[in-house]
Amino acid sequence: MKVTICEFPDEATHKKPAWDALIEHVAAEKPHLVVLPEMPFCDWIFVGDEIDYDKWRKAIADHESMLGRFEELACHTVTGSRPIERDGRRLNEAFVWSKSGGYRAIRSKWYLPDVPVAREALWFDQGDRSFPAVSCGSLQLGVQLCSEIMFPEHAREIGFADAHLIAHPRASGGGQRWRAACEMSTVMSGCYLASANRRSYDRDLFTGTSWLFSPDAALLAETSAAQPFVTAEIVLATAERAKTTYPRDMQRTYCGSGVH
Repeated sequence: MKVTICEFPDEATHKKPAWDALIEHVAAEKPHLVVLPEMPFCDWIFVGDEIDYDKWRKAIADHESMLGRFEELACHTVTGSRPIERDGRRLNEAFVWSKSGGYRAIRSKWYLPDVPVAREALWFDQGDRSFPAVSCGSLQLGVQLCSEIMFPEHAREIGFADAHLIAHPRASGGGQRWRAACEMSTVMSGCYLASANRRSYDRDLFTGTSWLFSPDAALLAETSAAQPFVTAEIVLATAERAKTTYPRDMQRTYCGSGVH
């Protein structure tokens, strides 16, 4: 099964050329799954000491508009996240989309950073602390959004749900901690992990570099500014077998089917 990992540009002026290039890449590779970064289709507005509601409404509209263009991608499933309002609550919602099933919400971000470059605890309400696996055809998929990867107990939870792959849409800077957290999550879960990042071109904020790791933390694919989309093969049976090997077998012995 093929998986495409994307890095997607931060700045609005770069987004249309990037989308056109992604359509071309996916048409050539025909992956089962495309993994997009965190809230890829809007400007990064989630800063400051108060919410700008005009910018918030535009961010929602930008994503709604692009959802209507997913038909242009020659793949089975697209996953990522988007800003949305549900029942008066502002959420960062992880989703899957397919041509056959349309849009499906998975869960919303629970762990919200509150730093100058990401005032997410101000802009968003907390979502779901559960981390389920959902079916995308034969693929079982779980999602951790950006900073949630720093809580590896939930990667283990996704592994206990028999997921094959953890999608990790993110909007992050550099630093070894992001890669280390992704690697640890594969070891904890016995899942492949596809981490997709935003990239800033006109300012020093998001560093791009998206990864696909095996269930034992081997690097299978990595993007760059020169190659923002990469497609690689995963084998579902490899993730299924990984659940029976160390340390996942020991986790199941001591933790059963729950997380402690």
